[in-house]
Amino acid sequence: MASSVRVERTWMLVWALLALFLVVRTGTRDDDRGVILDHLEFGHRLLVGGDLYAPGPDGKALHPPYPPSFGLLTAPFSVLPERVARFAWGLLQVLALAAIGSRLARWLVPKVRVRSQLLIAITFAVALRYVLRDTHGGGGNLVNLALALLAMDWAGRGRELAAGLCLGFSLATKPNLALLLLLLLALGRWRTVAASVAFGFTCLCAALLALRHGFEPLRTWLEGTLSYATQQDLFATPASEFPPFTWMNQSLRCMIERVCRTTPEPWVSQVPGFVQGLGLGAGATQLIRNVASVILVLTTSLVAWKRRSAPAALPALISATLLLCLLLSPISWKAHHVAAIPALFLCVVARRWVFLASYVLLCGVGEELIGKSWKNLQQSCYFVTLGAIALWAIMLRDAWRSRQMSATVGALPQASHDQPRSV
Repeated sequence: MASSVRVERTWMLVWALLALFLVVRTGTRDDDRGVILDHLEFGHRLLVGGDLYAPGPDGKALHPPYPPSFGLLTAPFSVLPERVARFAWGLLQVLALAAIGSRLARWLVPKVRVRSQLLIAITFAVALRYVLRDTHGGGGNLVNLALALLAMDWAGRGRELAAGLCLGFSLATKPNLALLLLLLLALGRWRTVAASVAFGFTCLCAALLALRHGFEPLRTWLEGTLSYATQQDLFATPASEFPPFTWMNQSLRCMIERVCRTTPEPWVSQVPGFVQGLGLGAGATQLIRNVASVILVLTTSLVAWKRRSAPAALPALISATLLLCLLLSPISWKAHHVAAIPALFLCVVARRWVFLASYVLLCGVGEELIGKSWKNLQQSCYFVTLGAIALWAIMLRDAWRSRQMSATVGALPQASHDQPRSV
C-alpha cells in the first residue's frame, strides 16, 4: 500500500513538472507575429465586430483557413494582457493533455490500468515532437483532440447531449475532425451527431451575429476553403491567401503531389540530394489524390461498420478515424499530428517497440537534432505522413482482430442505447 502511494505521488510530481514546463515555455515566448498573437487578434476582431480576414501587421491575411466561429475559442483570451493570455493559453493546453491522458486510461482493463501512467508517459515521449510544436506554437490541436475524446467517451456512456456539445464546439472552431461524425453514425450514435451539428451551427451563427457583417465572413471562408480543397496544382499560389505548398505540410495530398509530379524551385533547392517525382500532370495527380482519399474513407467505413458492435474494437476505430482526418485534411502541420496520440498509445499498450522506435527515428526527430537541411529531407520524404498511414493500417487491423485486444482494452460502449457503458 505504501509503495503504491509513493508511485502515485511520484507520477503526480512528474506530471506537475511537465505541466509547469509547458506553461512557462508557452507563456515566456516572445515573437512579433506568432500563432498565439494571431489567435488573440482573431478573438479580438470577433468581439469588436472587425474584419476577421483582413491583413495583419505583416500585410498577410489573418487566419484564412479558420472558420469565423474559431474566434469563440480565442475571444476570452483576447481580453487579457498579452503575457497573461500566453500563460492562460498554455494552461488550457496542459488541461487538454490531462483530459487526453485520462480518456486514454479509461480504454484499459483494470489489471492494465494500474500501469496507465507509465503507458501514457511513454506515449507522450513518442509524440513529444508534436506536443512541443502544438504547445510552443500556440496551436489548438490538443484542445480539439481532448474535446473529441471527451465526446466519444460521453456518447458511449449515454450522455449524448453533452457529447454533442463537446464535439460541436470542436468542429465549429476547427472542423478538421469532422469524419468522427461518420464513425458515430456507424456506431448508432445519431443523437450525438444531431447534437454536434446543431451546436456547431449555433456557434457559427453566434459568431456571425457578433461580427455584424451578415454572411460575408462565412462566404469568404467557404469560398477560400472550397478553392483550396479542390485546387488542382498544389504548387501554384492558392486563392484567398491560404498557405502555399511547403514541406511542412504533411498531408496525404501533398505527399502524392510530390511523388507524382515534378517539384519546381524553390522547394528543390531546400532539400539535399533531392530526387524528382514521376512527372505526371496536375490533372492526373489530382485524380490519384481523389481515388486514394475515397479508398481510405471506404476502407475505414467498412471496418467500422463490420466491427461496430465489438467493444474492444472501438479504441482502434476512434484512433484510425483521427488518423484519417489527419491524412485527408488539406493542411496537416506537424502540430496537427497530436491526433496520432491515441493510436500511438494503443501501440505502446500492445508493446510494438520496434515499430515505435522506428517511428521516433523517422518521424519524431526534429530540426534541433538533425539540422534544417536534413529536416527538409525528412519532410520531403513525408515520413510523418507515411507514419500516419502505417498507424492507420495498424489500427484498422487491430479493430478487425479486436478479440486479440480484449486482454488489454476494456469494454467500450456498443451501438445499442439500451445498456450504455463507460469508455
